[in-house]
Amino acid sequence: MTIAPQGSANSTLVTGLGGSLIHADSSPDIVICIPAFNEEATIGDIVSRSKTYGAQIVVCDDGSADDTASEASKNGATVTTHLRNMGKGAALKSLLQEASKFHPDIIVTLDGDGQHDPSDIPLLTRPVLDGLADVVVGCRFNGKNQIPFYRRFGNNLLNLITNWSAGTSIRDTQSGFRAYSSKVIPCISITENGMGVDSEILIELAKMGFKIEERDITVTYGGDTSTLNPVSHIIRVIWSIVLAKHSHGKTVSRVGWTLALGTLTTVLVSLGLVRMPFSWLGFGASTLAFTLGTLAIALSPVGRFIRWLRRDKVARLLHREN
Repeated sequence: MTIAPQGSANSTLVTGLGGSLIHADSSPDIVICIPAFNEEATIGDIVSRSKTYGAQIVVCDDGSADDTASEASKNGATVTTHLRNMGKGAALKSLLQEASKFHPDIIVTLDGDGQHDPSDIPLLTRPVLDGLADVVVGCRFNGKNQIPFYRRFGNNLLNLITNWSAGTSIRDTQSGFRAYSSKVIPCISITENGMGVDSEILIELAKMGFKIEERDITVTYGGDTSTLNPVSHIIRVIWSIVLAKHSHGKTVSRVGWTLALGTLTTVLVSLGLVRMPFSWLGFGASTLAFTLGTLAIALSPVGRFIRWLRRDKVARLLHREN
């Protein structure tokens, strides 16, 4: 279901990077997409501030139990809603479909929890407008932002695996703050409903040869903005990367699956024998899922992951020491 914005946005004059004044509702046509789940406290302000930089604001209310949809609509966004929470990937899929109806030159995505600053939008759209990139990713890890350790650790792991899979060297593969040229939108085929969608899109577009750039952005964490347990988040993303990596006829090595399934059997039998409480069972299952995903990737055909680590990372380390 799609809800039209309440009232119409007035034409706004914006100072472009070159110093010229342009209308937000004139060419270049930029549509800003915001996935949101229970974000009534922040979504109104984000929509209001984003209107300066885009002709249309589209919000996907992903099954929120609060007033996210009405707050977004009240502040001028077009709102598409899911009857139940389906995940970030499903929300982005709905957003891209809705945004495409406006035939934009650029689609910008940013999170609805307030961590991204809409004033950074021109930093991401400029390389696309100048023809320097097809996709621009907003990088949070630039030495200027205060980011919790567990986020840095988890993102470094996911960056390593995503970059290996995509053949890229992006510093922040998990950033949801991005600008996409209109020509890449028809090429995005989202199959991952959850948090792994950011990696899935990068891997897909990199394989197609689109140019991906990064620009530093500011980020604010007012408490823990994530709705997922960090370990669960990492496991889900790794699994989505495995699926994306092997979605074109390649199969994960039989050795990898054998070891992973052997680990599963051993852990489950051990947990049953010692009769651990349910909480420990959950911890064991999480550890197992992480092991399964890691082994499946590391032992994929011809051992590319391990060879890439030795060749690329070790070479960089030796170069720095010299």
